[in-house]
Amino acid sequence: MEEKKGINPKDLLISIFKYSIATWVNFFIYGASLLLVAWFIPADTWGQLDIFISTSTLIMNICILGLDQSFMRFFNEPPTPLDRKGLLGNCFGISAICLVVTGVFCCLVCPQAVLGIFFSEKMPNIYLAYLFVNAFMAMIGRYVNLVYRMSGSIKLYTLESVLMQFFTKVFFVFGVFISNDLNTLVLFAVGGMTVFGIIFLFVIRSEINISPSVIFTKANRQILPYGLALMPTAVMLWLNSLFSKVYISKTIGNSQAGVFSMVSTLSNVVAIIQAGFATFWSAFIYANYKTEQEKIKQVHDYLTFLIVEFFCVLMIFEDIIFWILGSEYAKGIEVFPIMVLVPVFLIISETTVYGISIAKKPIFDTIGIGLSVVTNIGFCFLLAPQFQLYGVCLALCLSNLIMFVFRTVIAQKLYCSIPSAARTTVVCCILFVLTFFGTIWAHNFVLKAVTGLAGMAVYLVIYRRQLVSAVALGKEVLGKYLKK
Repeated sequence: MEEKKGINPKDLLISIFKYSIATWVNFFIYGASLLLVAWFIPADTWGQLDIFISTSTLIMNICILGLDQSFMRFFNEPPTPLDRKGLLGNCFGISAICLVVTGVFCCLVCPQAVLGIFFSEKMPNIYLAYLFVNAFMAMIGRYVNLVYRMSGSIKLYTLESVLMQFFTKVFFVFGVFISNDLNTLVLFAVGGMTVFGIIFLFVIRSEINISPSVIFTKANRQILPYGLALMPTAVMLWLNSLFSKVYISKTIGNSQAGVFSMVSTLSNVVAIIQAGFATFWSAFIYANYKTEQEKIKQVHDYLTFLIVEFFCVLMIFEDIIFWILGSEYAKGIEVFPIMVLVPVFLIISETTVYGISIAKKPIFDTIGIGLSVVTNIGFCFLLAPQFQLYGVCLALCLSNLIMFVFRTVIAQKLYCSIPSAARTTVVCCILFVLTFFGTIWAHNFVLKAVTGLAGMAVYLVIYRRQLVSAVALGKEVLGKYLKK
């Protein structure tokens, strides 16, 4: 048998870069969206609009039944009697039926009961229809994205990702030229996503086969259990964040919910490092975990180093960021360091928790995220009455830390991807120290800047070997392409 060759580090770096093109374009769209929202949309209106968008995404993640994950898992090995077109038709068809049936039932039977769960004020029944339409269009976008991603169509993947980011993050802002009230912005948000979804469904019509024989196939014995087992993961991740927004809206006020939503959105700027990487990394892990364990361990150190350094940079410049956003969202600077920890640990977990998937034991992911949801709710009730916005942000941060620790410990027992557990632990502890001082010195630019610079220096010392290795690899790759 021919021995499988190792993956060249240069090829690994180039693959990550290709899948990151959309991420960097989306970063500029993301930044523009933040500025436009901060400048033109009042905090109380933004709080309600963000709850609308997040609720729609939660509905999509529930009704998709985890079949987006099944589509990825079986893309290269469609279960009999399906081919790839049939697999897409099966997964999308079942998801769409579930969403339509759920939407019709809720709209006809209990619209106000459903809306009352998420919104602090009484909303017109039509808002529930808007939620499900928006969710359906987001579902189309999700499957189209996976088709291009799994087939390696990087140009189409990039185009679709950028357009979806535009229609989910920016297009609704154009509504302010008519009115900055919630009704107008919701109509623009749903209208933009509807145009996006219809166009891309038309584009991939030749890639999909939907028929009763495809939807009601014996292959569902494999496809449905796999998807349903993973569904709680995506649902609870979104539910965790949405609960915090709804809780603030109903107990502290829509304006504070808007501040929280702005800080939450801003903190996710950290994800520019992760998004393109994660797109490539999942496929790489599943294909190479047996033969490339040492490289996988190295990547953990590289990614962790990159993300903690970026955390320090954000800490140094957060005063400038919030000055640009304007006075209405200025209070967010007091909780920003705490909120940034949430995406930081999610990103680091990209290199620590794949042992659970490799061992095919998704129940541990479900338990970990379930712990996060339960503890977030518990900490909210415990901390929010006394500490208000601080309490809600701290609850979300602590719950995500619990999830990170649980999943990482279990995953490392199943497949080791951390070269030094002691080093990673020390790095995380330093993060907590930096967050503490960043919070208590929220309005002292000099002390925060000094703390951030000190953190960067400490991390440079801890990861000095990885930095030297990364610089050498970068020079090698750059030199190769300059010669060409």
